[in-house]
Amino acid sequence: MRRLLLLAVVATAALAVSLAAAAAPPSKGGGGSFANYSLAETTGTTCPGSSACSNIAAEPAIRADGAGRFFASSENGLGGGTVAFRSTDNGLHYTTLASPDAGSSANDTGFAPGGGDTDLSIAPVKNAAGFYNVYVASLTLANVDVSTSTDNGATWSLNPIGALVSGDDREWIAADGAANVCVSYHDVATFNIDVNCSSDAGATFTQLGEAIDSNHSYAVNANSTGNLMIDTSPASPYQHTIYQTFSAVDNTSEQATCVTTGPCNYRDVFMAVSTDGGKTFTDHLVHSAPPGTSYGHQFVNVSVDRAGNVYSVYTDDHHVYYSFSTNQGPTWSGP
Repeated sequence: MRRLLLLAVVATAALAVSLAAAAAPPSKGGGGSFANYSLAETTGTTCPGSSACSNIAAEPAIRADGAGRFFASSENGLGGGTVAFRSTDNGLHYTTLASPDAGSSANDTGFAPGGGDTDLSIAPVKNAAGFYNVYVASLTLANVDVSTSTDNGATWSLNPIGALVSGDDREWIAADGAANVCVSYHDVATFNIDVNCSSDAGATFTQLGEAIDSNHSYAVNANSTGNLMIDTSPASPYQHTIYQTFSAVDNTSEQATCVTTGPCNYRDVFMAVSTDGGKTFTDHLVHSAPPGTSYGHQFVNVSVDRAGNVYSVYTDDHHVYYSFSTNQGPTWSGP
């Protein structure tokens, strides 16, 4: 994991543009500018504007809630804990929250259970207190930490066993409704992509599904996972559909070569689709590239718009490609 300063505008290109526009509204003829600044490790610090605005965090995630607040998370490495931030002024400033998975409010000292790969999701429906639940997932390798805030990031409750299969790598998290949340991850024993879901805001996870279906079993131990996404739009005909993307080898022969001698060229991009709340998945091929191509060096990515259209982005280290589906995943546009 690369050690990078967490910048306030790091996330997706679309979100970066929104933050830039908030910092400097474009003129009538276009334009605008970016304001880049580092965030702080110390709880309660607001950046920019403090000498404490620096950190050692890496691999950030960022989302917005239904009220327009931005929440971000990042990680200090295994055992180092997770940091979290909130902006209430369109990204002009971020305040460091208490660590979602630390034993105290200190974010940069002492041992914390999480601190590996992190991801963040926000419920699309308010809870009973009038806030949108914020969920932060963090890797421990032994399991997955799932931390939930029901009060706008003021406090967190930690579930240190968010994964129903222990021994895990690279988790993702996605929320639906007021209290439904799912995590996906590799279990290191089989390298399958497991998806388990909670209906009580992450307090317990009781449902387990597998994203790789029986027709693509050759991909189980020869794949690279991408993010997890749920269609939460009331305007979508496919609301509540769960999407898990991944890249993998193309066939059984490639799997055998990959596992025994390498190289592992994940030249197929897949979209696993669940219409039953994550219990079962059907895998659809987004794109298959010629032998020797690999989309597994960077995470493939899925997103969904308000109309239910699904978008896939993937890279072969030379170019970034984009495909979309208007029918829940069975067919895709060319790259």
